[in-house]
Amino acid sequence: MDNFVYLVGADDSPETAIIDPAWEIAEALRVAEEDGRTVTHALVSHHHFDHVNGLPSLLEARGVRVHAHAADLPRLDAEVRGEVTPLRGGDAVEVGSIRVRALHTPGHTPGSTCWHVEGEGGGLFSGDTVFVNACGRCDLPGGDPEQMYESLRRISQLDPEIKLYPGHDYGDVPVSSIAREREKNPYFAMLASLPQFVGYRMRPRK
Repeated sequence: MDNFVYLVGADDSPETAIIDPAWEIAEALRVAEEDGRTVTHALVSHHHFDHVNGLPSLLEARGVRVHAHAADLPRLDAEVRGEVTPLRGGDAVEVGSIRVRALHTPGHTPGSTCWHVEGEGGGLFSGDTVFVNACGRCDLPGGDPEQMYESLRRISQLDPEIKLYPGHDYGDVPVSSIAREREKNPYFAMLASLPQFVGYRMRPRK
């Protein structure tokens, strides 16, 4: 799957968020602890298995606060659903001294969320909404190309200097920026026309 799982925290605090806790949770916790950090929060970009399958192990290992958009909450497994704090777009999570704001970006799933670490040195953790030179698919249950169009329009209007950290390593570089995606991402180039975007996004792929 080539997933990225991110650990995010401030230099002046051990509190750390894990973004999209999947796969090797024990390894992620080990890395955090070796850096003197404690994973206290889990931030979920969307409900798909390859982004949340580590939640049961994470909850068993330590008491973290899990946050996900309310629209995806019903699609999470019952064993973890009761541990999740539902959020809406614009809500923020405090992780030590940093603020991570939820940017609701539906299109891949109804509750897809990009997590924006505010302030200097922050970034946008985009899950499966934006990849390097691509965007998430819209043909799975709950996907909607028109919503994806609107979500990408909002993202394209963010500060061009913001670093972009995608949910999968599908591109020619692991980390991008809003400016780079404006220049190189073909889906951003289609944002002048909704019909053009939808037609391009939904055309058959080989």
